[in-house]
Amino acid sequence: MRVSHIMSSPVITLDKDRSLADAIDCMKRAQISRIVATKNDRVVGILTEKDIARELGSLHTYRLPPGRLHISSVMTPDPISVAPDVVAKRAAELMLDHDVSGLPVLEGTKLVGIVTKMDFAKICADFEDVYVGQVMQVSPTTVSPGDRVIHARKLLLEEEILALPVVENKVLVGIVTTRDVAMKLAAFQEVVPDRYKSERIRNLLVGDIMTQPPVTVRTDTRLPEAAKLMLERRFSALPVLNLDGELVGLLTKTELTEVARERL
Repeated sequence: MRVSHIMSSPVITLDKDRSLADAIDCMKRAQISRIVATKNDRVVGILTEKDIARELGSLHTYRLPPGRLHISSVMTPDPISVAPDVVAKRAAELMLDHDVSGLPVLEGTKLVGIVTKMDFAKICADFEDVYVGQVMQVSPTTVSPGDRVIHARKLLLEEEILALPVVENKVLVGIVTTRDVAMKLAAFQEVVPDRYKSERIRNLLVGDIMTQPPVTVRTDTRLPEAAKLMLERRFSALPVLNLDGELVGLLTKTELTEVARERL
């Protein structure tokens, strides 16, 4: 199987000199997690939800709304790319080795597609012999509704994880993802006056931005069922419960990519 068989095309792009606000609006409308940045029709970077969460929560930019930042100042420059004839397994290896979730697909210098971890989730539809409990992250890092968003952001970025189950009194009550943090900070920056931003950001709580109630799967859920749910709902992660309804794991698009890599 080649990258060309699973990649998405055409690719949504924006010039690197467009504003971050333009990129965020585009990502919301298209329901995508990344934008390929170009200059003179050549790929020069990639902007992800993680980049947005990192930038908008940092001390040196927390007073700057997305409309006053350029994509070029936030994006990851010179992203790793693949050719369409590269075997899909190699693309999965590159993503896992370099902790990225998407690779531009180039034919020479021409952008012809993009391959993401969610493309590998589609491959998992055939693996009826695999159960969620066999491949999930065990004992995931969690937060509580009363934790500050800046704490959740720090965990997501420093531990390089996609989502945090939200637990209160040992009960799963929600989930917060990199996307939640990025989009909430972006909206926050646009509407809160500069003189209040520092205090308001510090006091923003996980309970204010988490998704609740969270959609879950169980350890005995077949992997294709979980993958289908993630694809249909555009989820990057699902909390995993045991047969007693207790949180025991987290299934993300990274685990799906790992399974696909092993089977390809």
